Amino acid sequence: MRGRRLRGNDRAAILAVIAGVLFLLVGWTGARSVGHFFELLVEFFGPRPLLLAVAFVFVSIASLGGIAVFIGGWLFHRDRVRPGKILILLGTGAGLVSFILYSILLILRPGRVLAQEGVIPVMVGILLTVAARAKARPVAPR
Repeated sequence: MRGRRLRGNDRAAILAVIAGVLFLLVGWTGARSVGHFFELLVEFFGPRPLLLAVAFVFVSIASLGGIAVFIGGWLFHRDRVRPGKILILLGTGAGLVSFILYSILLILRPGRVLAQEGVIPVMVGILLTVAARAKARPVAPR
């Protein structure tokens, strides 16, 4: 083991696990963000039964928060990149765009945003998950 270099997916896994631990510490889940996304879809398409069933499954996964991110990191380590990215996105409920919008809100209303206790660990966790998802790459079949 000594002298073995970490692969890109292993580095991505480490970033995701650290983010998952941060989310678990502050109790962050992606359920609210994913729920809002499906509410928007229902406005466009109406309350279709299949859409509501898919929304239920996704919101349930997103409710796991840090656990979903942690499992996504493990999937990166196992070179299962696509399912890992999906789990991390759902568990976080945020991506790069959400991080940028959240940062703008922090700049415009620092007192209001910083009043929430877990805001800094959440922002660091989101940034780590964005980096992990960018770092993870599918492995070519052998």
